[in-house]
Amino acid sequence: MKKLLLTGLLAGLAVGVYAQGQVQLNNINNSSSAGPTATSGGLFFLDTGSGPVPINSDFNAAFYGGSSTANLTLLASFVGATAQGDSFGTGYFLDPSGTAFYVVPGVPSGLAAFKIEAWTGAFADYASANTGFKGTVTYTTQHVADPTATPPPTPSDLVDMPSLVLTSATGVPEPGTFALAGLGAAALLIFRRRK
Repeated sequence: MKKLLLTGLLAGLAVGVYAQGQVQLNNINNSSSAGPTATSGGLFFLDTGSGPVPINSDFNAAFYGGSSTANLTLLASFVGATAQGDSFGTGYFLDPSGTAFYVVPGVPSGLAAFKIEAWTGAFADYASANTGFKGTVTYTTQHVADPTATPPPTPSDLVDMPSLVLTSATGVPEPGTFALAGLGAAALLIFRRRK
């Protein structure tokens, strides 16, 4: 009896895992015009100060997915030699690993939430990228495919992704930096008055 129950439980878990929605991490078929730019299709952009243009160099990217923006799991991260963001043309991302699909936890089909982080430079992750360019976008309109459907559909590309603009990673100095600069300026003024 225990074996029968255990077999049933494992079968249920296997079906549950298989029923998770699937997506491809490509934007080559994207048609969304949402976001900071109104251009559909290739929606990775680089802003060097003169306005966004489709990115024409390799960049690193991390893709998160889940049932909501509060429940995101890292699906894949492409960094360094695998970060071939411009491999399909400027403004596009084609999954460099060749993986056919990625499972989105907690979403068997329909709408899912996604977050994409992108950055330039030799950094292991988005958080440590403090020079070059970086950007992130979060959205909740992406459809994912149900692999249990008959016949099983091809997993969707990121067709609803808003434009993602990479801007200078050198951000505004922290308040502590401003405080130190102010103290230094005050010390200089006091020193000059004493002379």
